Order: sequence, then structure tokens, then C-alpha cells
Amino acid sequence: MKGPLFTGRPLSQNIYMALSYSDAKRIAITDYLSRLGFEPARVRGNDYWYRSPFRSERDASFKVNVKLNLWYDHGEGVGGTLLDLGQRLHSCTIKEFVSRLDDGKFLRDFTPRRSNSEPAENRVEILSTGPLLDEGLLNYISQRKIDTKLAQASCQEVDFRIAQRNYKAVGFQNLSGGYELRNSWFKGSSSPKDITLIETGAKSLIVTEGFFDYLSLQQLNDSQVQKELAASDKLILNSISFIRKSLPMIKNYPIKLLFLDNDQAADKAKAFLHASNIDFIDRSGLYAKHKDVNELLTRSSLDHATSNRKRSKRL
Repeated sequence: MKGPLFTGRPLSQNIYMALSYSDAKRIAITDYLSRLGFEPARVRGNDYWYRSPFRSERDASFKVNVKLNLWYDHGEGVGGTLLDLGQRLHSCTIKEFVSRLDDGKFLRDFTPRRSNSEPAENRVEILSTGPLLDEGLLNYISQRKIDTKLAQASCQEVDFRIAQRNYKAVGFQNLSGGYELRNSWFKGSSSPKDITLIETGAKSLIVTEGFFDYLSLQQLNDSQVQKELAASDKLILNSISFIRKSLPMIKNYPIKLLFLDNDQAADKAKAFLHASNIDFIDRSGLYAKHKDVNELLTRSSLDHATSNRKRSKRL
């Protein structure tokens, strides 16, 4: 690991005055993370994917776009500039963060860009939506062990554009008209980002983090889960950070069943509900050895296939 980004003392007044907030925001977030000992798990074009520095996780859900020099944590639905990241990581104010930035080689090697305008953000632009028919997307869904007809009933095929390049993804619409977008290499969303609520007038509410968990629940070979699904409305958060926004809605249901991920972000969400005097049934024990419901489904399918192969060999 490289040396710490922070020294044990504030920067001198001259150095602090030389480094403006605007200059600090232009320090490469990837360099900053590297100084803290974080390296990307994978790189796809301009996107560097890390295991989140905010919590322990198996899959990389923390993205840094090196062209925009912005980060986004898909696990919590938050993001921003280097200043926002430093403020969160070190529990300090932005002023304190800038004043404590390392005054060694890290800053001496940094030459801020003095352009009159910042590069425009590469936003997701929805081009069209329609029935889910693309062979590549259907194959991706099958790899996640989701039945094709089930996915087609809940999702759409979405054509979208990023930086003048066109792509396709499985789209799951939220209450505000935005889409969660997934394919074999992309995990993102279009604006506006929001929750998805499927209402049937039930008094029970099932809460999942993502739509693949919602689809996976419908395929589990578990009679109790199927009874719960039939008797419940469904809230798909599309980001664990929306648990706060959803609190008034959740309160309206006498019975709340949570199928959240087995990670720290979900633990914080449950702690928030407890602190808000919300009683709920935690169903994560169903997949205690797995990250989420979809991983339980995919591993169960794999185990079943392996057992069938062994049985065939014995015969």
C-alpha cells in the first residue's frame, strides 16, 4: 500500500491557499483511491469499478468515470466529486478535507486544468423502449436463471445512448418514468431514478433492493415465499438509499417483509427502520450464505444441474 494521503498535520497556509476547491476536484479520484490502498477490480472503457470503500462487498459496485472524474456508489445510490468522497470517507467537512490533503508528491505532481468550461457529463439518454426480444439480452437473463416469459412480463428492451454510442439493456421502469438498465457489462439507470411499486391492494409489503431479486423471488421453489408474494404489494427500491424516501409508504403496511442484500448497506437500512420504530420481518436468513436472492437462485440452479449430471453418470 502507498503512503497515507493525509499527513498528521494541516497543510501550510500557502499550500492551502494555492489549492482551491475547484483545483482539488480535478485531482484524479483513481489516484486518490490508490493512495488509500484501493485498486479497481475491473476497468471497462472510462469506468473503473471498485469494491466500495464504504463497506465490505464481494462484487464491485463503486464506479469512477475517469473522463468525468466522478464517482457513483450503486450500492447506496450516492456519488459526486472527490470532495464529496473525501468528506464521506473521513467524516469531515469539505474545508477540513482540502486543508488536510497530502502536501507531498501527490500534490506536486498534480497540475490542474485551467479551462473555461468543464466537460459535459455523459448522461444516459433513452432512445426507445419495446418488448424484450433481443437474443443477447435474453441470453443474459437466462444466465441469471430468470425465466424469459417472466422477464418479458416485467421488463422492456431499452435502446439508450451514452457519449454518442448506442446500446441495449434490459429495462425496469420506476414510478417516475426512469429505467434501471442491465446487460452483461452495464449496470446503471436513466434519470429520473426512483422506486418501483407494484400494488394489488394488499396489507403486506415485500421489499427488495433490485428488480432481479424481485424476479428471482417469483422463481424460488419455496412455498412460503410464494404465499408471501401472492399476498403482498411489492416495493423495489432500485437503490438501498431510497429506504429513507420510502419510509412513509412502508409505514402504511401492517406487515413488512424485507428481502435485502446481505451486506453493510442493508444492515444500515434495517438499523434506520428500527430507529424509526418500524417493525419488519427480515427474510434475509433464507439466503444467509449468499449475497442476495438472485445469487441463491443461480447457485441453487447450478447445484441442481450438477446433481442431475452425477445421477446420469451413475445410471
